[in-house]
Amino acid sequence: MDRNEMLAREETAWRTFVDAVEALPEDRRDEPGVVPGWSAKDLAWHNGYWVGYVADVLEAIAGGADGLPDQDWDALNEQVILDGRAMSWEEIWSRSAENRARARAALGSLPEVTPTAIEEFSGETYEHYEEHAAEVAAFAAV
Repeated sequence: MDRNEMLAREETAWRTFVDAVEALPEDRRDEPGVVPGWSAKDLAWHNGYWVGYVADVLEAIAGGADGLPDQDWDALNEQVILDGRAMSWEEIWSRSAENRARARAALGSLPEVTPTAIEEFSGETYEHYEEHAAEVAAFAAV
């Protein structure tokens, strides 16, 4: 898959995720259970945060690194969720849009799209959005 195909797939998958969240009645968007203990709002910021993370990774790759150092991913995910719960919907969508723009620009500016860049971008953007869009849609169906 080339860079333009990746960007197109990211755009489509993001729209699918946003549509799934927005199709959920407003009074259910903060209701836990989309995935154990997490609401649609939690997943919205989760996706928004991780697309910002991949922007950081791609920027590091552009600077000559092979990515960012490993860390305690479970602890980071829990902190991300706590941070998101303190945000309004407007802030989540706004910050997610900023993070998406950074990630898309970072992918677009790489001199070479390396296997690591492909793996990081696909895993934290369209594959991630698609997974969570399906979970939100399943939650909405019950």
